[in-house]
Amino acid sequence: MVILHNSVARVIEMLLQEIKTILTKKLSPKVFRINSEVYGLYYDKSRNNKLIKKVMLTIDLSLEAIHFALKHKINLIISNHSLTDVPILKFRQNLINKLSLLSKYPISVFVLNSTFIGAEGGVSDTLVNALYLELEDTFEIKNKDGIKIPVGRICSPIHYLNKKQAFTLEDLIQRIKINLNLKYISFVGNLRNPIRKICIIGGHISNANCIRKAINKGCDCYISEKIDYFDAVFARDIGLNLIETSHYLNEILATKKLCNILSLEFPEVEFMLFESNNPFKTYM
Repeated sequence: MVILHNSVARVIEMLLQEIKTILTKKLSPKVFRINSEVYGLYYDKSRNNKLIKKVMLTIDLSLEAIHFALKHKINLIISNHSLTDVPILKFRQNLINKLSLLSKYPISVFVLNSTFIGAEGGVSDTLVNALYLELEDTFEIKNKDGIKIPVGRICSPIHYLNKKQAFTLEDLIQRIKINLNLKYISFVGNLRNPIRKICIIGGHISNANCIRKAINKGCDCYISEKIDYFDAVFARDIGLNLIETSHYLNEILATKKLCNILSLEFPEVEFMLFESNNPFKTYM
């Protein structure tokens, strides 16, 4: 858990509406929502433009995250994901426990979801910077309303050691392992394959249409958090390199960056980053 303290002696209070505005207009625009997923002010017991002094950012609304928020008297939680990603047909005990905790304190919850993937400085941009890739263009898909959403980025690798030597799939995988602190990486392709143009999608939005579009844009490598088996078979058959990264680590990096940005934007407010444990474990 990382806590960013401000150095301002005099406390200046921020209103909830101020942080909602910068999120919806700039840092995670509502227009970047893929479809009808949850976005925006998700829970607000007070239902007014209240004063905000403490904000917690988290990837998900786990019980541990909610307990931490209550213990530290957080006014606002900014979460990448909501309590559920499907309609609530039955109130399961885990959900009841979370709602019960939230109801004990006048806390607000703002959910970002996929809007944070394509946003400037969001998940995709953070990965581009973390992997030392040179940005060339955005990679767009259309939502159900026909609006183009820049979920991904088209990049080329920056090779510092020997520019005359080809930058290979193995070089890229090694860079991902080191920079994202991953022990194992799933991939499709020959490790000796040269990599010239990469399509990177920081979120879980990936399908055969995205892969075909990336190929049409001249990409020889495709990176995403989630790759379907049959898409992997398709890539293997046509010789496209695929790399699957970690949903958790990608979002943690981007959320840390968002925490820093908000702390600079609102120096009078205390911002905390709660790092939930990665639900996936690795058997060594």
